[in-house]
Amino acid sequence: MRTPTWQGVLRAVTTLVTLDAFAQAMFAGRFMAGSYDALDAHAGNAGVLFAGILVMTGCFAAAWRFAGAPGWQAGVGLVLTVTAGVQIALGYRMVLAVHIPLGVMLVAGLLTLTVRAWSPVAAVEAGR
Repeated sequence: MRTPTWQGVLRAVTTLVTLDAFAQAMFAGRFMAGSYDALDAHAGNAGVLFAGILVMTGCFAAAWRFAGAPGWQAGVGLVLTVTAGVQIALGYRMVLAVHIPLGVMLVAGLLTLTVRAWSPVAAVEAGR
């Protein structure tokens, strides 16, 4: 694939995964506000979010390998994949003192990758 194609793929994937992470935070907030149905939605969406982060990481790795995209993005994706796995385990064990701050860090990492994917500077670097 050409570099502009990879850029479009990375923009789409990071945007969708980040929006799903915001939905995950919304489900958590609804649960804390007393809606117990939101806990089921939060638990179910955890697997969807993990799969999305895994796909996103694969896209970043492929763009790095085949289109010369920066390798650090694939590294951040790998860290986020591991973090999401730990996050799911902590959530099921109800270790909220770690689960909640780790979730905030996960959303911040996803937002960073999304902003970077949409950055004009990233488009210029990928075209080198």
